[in-house]
Amino acid sequence: MKKHRMDVCGLLETKLSSSRVACMHRLRLKHWHYYTNVDATSTARIVVFWNPTTVQVELMASSAQALHLSVSSLISQYTLRISFVYGFNTISTRRALWGDLRRWNSSCPWMILGDFNSVLSSTDKHNGGAVSPYEISNFRDCCSDLGLHDVNYIGCHYSWTNGSVWSKLDRVLVNPSWPSLQRLTHVHFGNPGAFTDHSPVEVRLDLSVQGRQNFKFLNMWASHDRFSEVVSSHWFSLVYGTPMFILCRRLELLKGHLKELNRLHYSHISKRVLRLESELEHHQSVLQQDMDNQTLLAQDRTLRSKLATIKFAK
Repeated sequence: MKKHRMDVCGLLETKLSSSRVACMHRLRLKHWHYYTNVDATSTARIVVFWNPTTVQVELMASSAQALHLSVSSLISQYTLRISFVYGFNTISTRRALWGDLRRWNSSCPWMILGDFNSVLSSTDKHNGGAVSPYEISNFRDCCSDLGLHDVNYIGCHYSWTNGSVWSKLDRVLVNPSWPSLQRLTHVHFGNPGAFTDHSPVEVRLDLSVQGRQNFKFLNMWASHDRFSEVVSSHWFSLVYGTPMFILCRRLELLKGHLKELNRLHYSHISKRVLRLESELEHHQSVLQQDMDNQTLLAQDRTLRSKLATIKFAK
């Protein structure tokens, strides 16, 4: 949590009693506050910790499968609704979750995230039995009724595995009012690591910056010997979302590597032009004294070519 500088952290499938949660809080997170849904279940299926120095969190409601919170940033002065979800394992018992979300439908910016224990389409599962329409219909109807959709994300697509079957059970969804928050929403599904079979998800909200200087592609880069190598080696990064998001995200990831290519080979271009002009002028003065010198003539051609290339780039 310190590594990622979190303000709010949700833990799912903890299976901890209220006393065990209190012990964990006292030993490891004593300066943070927390809510659980232990009152709705025999053990805490969902635990949410938050840093009271950066956010204010109010518990709106809890159930066996969800914690509904109002979260206000004390630093950036905005408020949103967040529902942490941990769905039951069967279709019939999950129906209470879909009803719960419908009741808590909000006109405020609302994020619903967690382990839904259900996929939304056949592309959300690899290996195992085929995904049936019956299996996904309740979840899809709920998302359709509330206007919920996935936030574009990077990292792992399949967020759960038992070693032979991979499924996307974990999601970050937002409602139609989310854009009114005017925050850039970054979502990353990490690798499971050693102690869980689910991918941890990190959500970061950044202020939308207006008037940012546009990135400009310079044609001179395409003529560099390493251009194709730089593009091909970084173009196929794992990105999930709509086709337009995938294209834009890959261009965004490539931008830094093109800037580095520019820094290494085309930076301080005005100074390099002046230096080459001075070098060529001196060289041609020497050539005037020895016009049949083949070595000097070859050097003259090389310097002319370099200067022409770099002036074109400028």
